Amino acid sequence: MKFHLHVGVIETVDETTLNEVLAVADCTERVLARLAPNLAVLEREDCEKVITALEGNGLHPKVMR
Repeated sequence: MKFHLHVGVIETVDETTLNEVLAVADCTERVLARLAPNLAVLEREDCEKVITALEGNGLHPKVMR
């Protein structure tokens, strides 16, 4: 059993968008869990990589901390 104390959740409008977001941030293989087709749990640092990658591509994701 593993406990992850500092995780982030990424939610997108659909599964395709989530897959693309994870690929852009090079985090596809780092997903801890998929709670739904459009919902992924990652380590907090990996979520930060996703945010940075999206902002680097001119997108502005809604971020709740």
